[in-house]
Formats: sequence, structure tokens, C-alpha cells
Amino acid sequence: MWHHTFQGLALDAVTFKDSWDDLPADNFLSDGGHYRYRRYAVFTWNKGLLSLLPHEPHYQSTYRNAMNGGIYRDFEPFKSSTLKNNLFKKIINQCINLIRFKQENQWRIQAHQFRIQANNDEVGRPTPEGIHKDGADFILIMLLQRKNIQGGINHIYTDNKQLQSSVTLENFGDAILLDDHKVWHGVSEIHALDNKQLGYRDVLVLTFHKN
Repeated sequence: MWHHTFQGLALDAVTFKDSWDDLPADNFLSDGGHYRYRRYAVFTWNKGLLSLLPHEPHYQSTYRNAMNGGIYRDFEPFKSSTLKNNLFKKIINQCINLIRFKQENQWRIQAHQFRIQANNDEVGRPTPEGIHKDGADFILIMLLQRKNIQGGINHIYTDNKQLQSSVTLENFGDAILLDDHKVWHGVSEIHALDNKQLGYRDVLVLTFHKN
């Protein structure tokens, strides 16, 4: 786990976090849940140039996602103000530096804004599909905020699904970067600390795929 630092981007950080307050409901949960809200965008990175692709549905095979895969799920796109946010650009650049992209490589980057909610009526399930791989090369999971919740622990497993480590992302900027070829991962349910109030966990997920 590491912590992103965003010196000089205080205003960008506020507006970036606030954009999670306007996520549409995920209407593709096959368990009938109403606990997930999200937006989706796709980029290409080619020889140092990051480009937004035209909006497209998100697809996962049932092999990767037995619960919600096998269909094209058309989530609402990122807002233009979020795409232009300097903090968002810096997060992507930090990942590129950590992964050490080679100039000759082309990459596809899928970006997801997730809010998982919990209240007296329903627990929140960050990974309802359970322990999984995303079929990517690398995965960033970064916390924006946690409010009125317990749980939401990131569990990382070896390639033979033995628990390797457990990490709770607690503060804005806390993040983990996973090699999807080497590990499996999942996140425990969240429960509201005060059942009379809404609890939620906001994360940014970026998946990096070599083209």
C-alpha cells in the first residue's frame, strides 16, 4: 500500500472527491442489490499520449465475473469536469511511472468511479463477485473517502488463492497497485456504524491492459 500525495492540488482534490456525490445507480447487479453507484471511462496510452476513447459499454466474461459478466453493461460516463481534473491526471501519471510503461507499448486504461453504500436495510458489497482477477495487467484501487462504515477490507491472495495480506484503505489517497497476473483480490462487505445514517466507501479503480 502507498499514499498518493497531491501538493498544490487542494482545490482539485475537493472537486474530485465531490464528484463521487453524483454517481448514477448500478442497475446491473444480478443479486438485486441497490448498494453500488458508478461511472466508467476508457483511455488509450500510446507513446506518452493519453487519449479518451468514445464512450462504450463495459464487458467482462462470465469466467472473470460469474455474477455480473457475460453482458454489455452501459454505465454513465465520467463527467467532463472530472476528466479535466488535474488530480485525476496526476493519479494516472503516477501509476504510469510506477508501472514504468515502455514507450513502444500501447495500453488500454479502464477507469471506474465506485460508491458502495450501506444502511439499516442493506449491507454494501464492494466485490459481489467474490475473490477474482480482472483480466488486466495491473490494477489501482485508491480510496477517496470512508464515511460511517466498518469493513471494506482489501484481501490479497496468492495465485493459488491463499490469503497473502489484508489492507484497509482509510484515508484519502491510500492506494494499492496489484499485478493481476500474480494475485487474486476481493473486498469484504461494509456495514453502517450507525444504522440510522447512510454509510459509504468511495474508490477509484484503474485497470491497465497491454494492447
